[in-house]
Amino acid sequence: MKVKARLFDKLDENKVKCHVCANECTILPGKVGICRTRKNFEGELFTLIYGSMISKGTLDPIEKKPLYNFWPGATAYSIASIGCSFKCQNCQNWNISQASPSENGKSGFYTLEGMQNRRMSLVETTPIELVEMVKKSGAETVAYTYNEPLIWHEWIIDTASLLKLEGIKTILVTNGYSTAVARKELIDVGIDAANIDIKSMSDEFYKTICGVKSVQPVLNTAKEFKSNGIHVEVTNLLIPNLNDSVEEIKNLSKWIVVNLGPNTPTHFSAYHPDFKEPSKDRTLFETLDKAYNIAIKEGLNFVYVGNMRHEKGGNTYCPNCNHLIIGRSGYSFTKIDITETKTCSNCKFDLNDVIIGKIERKSSHRFNMY
Repeated sequence: MKVKARLFDKLDENKVKCHVCANECTILPGKVGICRTRKNFEGELFTLIYGSMISKGTLDPIEKKPLYNFWPGATAYSIASIGCSFKCQNCQNWNISQASPSENGKSGFYTLEGMQNRRMSLVETTPIELVEMVKKSGAETVAYTYNEPLIWHEWIIDTASLLKLEGIKTILVTNGYSTAVARKELIDVGIDAANIDIKSMSDEFYKTICGVKSVQPVLNTAKEFKSNGIHVEVTNLLIPNLNDSVEEIKNLSKWIVVNLGPNTPTHFSAYHPDFKEPSKDRTLFETLDKAYNIAIKEGLNFVYVGNMRHEKGGNTYCPNCNHLIIGRSGYSFTKIDITETKTCSNCKFDLNDVIIGKIERKSSHRFNMY
């Protein structure tokens, strides 16, 4: 739905400058920004996707986000819209991230070659309606996910404030490409957790693969979220021959240890060719195993492996004695060996600062569309 945007400046000749994502587009009258969801109407900026969702929502295990150290076993009510601030060549959700909204936000369309005649309908929702749907579902958390949530800024601000009143936790699954002013609004509204995709430590990778100038805004977002009390987990998708070298993995791991802390959960995920296929090869098990061991050696205490089975990569170990405290197979628990007061059953180490929220010990993790 079309709603006046936050965080923009009016410029001469009815131009506007958007400050929601780090692209900070200067948008001419009648045009949209890089995300394709923010349009200049006669010198005023509007978002076209306020409350415009691809469905009423999906119930997911929180581990799917992925979040492993935040409310383990919880249900996440996942919602998404269309559009993105990036143009990643490898995007696995390109069918929504690369769609554009109609001017009333009721539908989406494509400008991709060969798809110009394809359309998709969107579900219009108000903040109050969303809260009621989440409460009815019984979910403990809401995840803004699948497409890039940072371009959904107004919707997140308005809904997160209401969800907090109901005790429902809010999660961003994001590329982190934010501005300082937008980050402050997200921090101030009380976002609880974020999984931030740090795709590479290389600006060149971000330019050639993602279509943006630099990784630095992503790093700034991770640091500011963490220092302001938001639980942060990091994901790194390893693409063969593009960002999977030993040097790349070491640089990322070292940066996380120094800037976010050694207890920051870090997920290395397997790539498969999709969208424009920047690599034709899938990520090998050996590459993920290498990343897991490098990250541990560099000092990270919670390292995980995604999109592929790994003997240790789904498990959570005590950072003090390395005792297995949460075992996982896929998104299901195989073992929980942590006390009700969240201390390690082996060494009695206090885990309250590293395992956030309640552990849902009886979670069945059978989910579907709501």
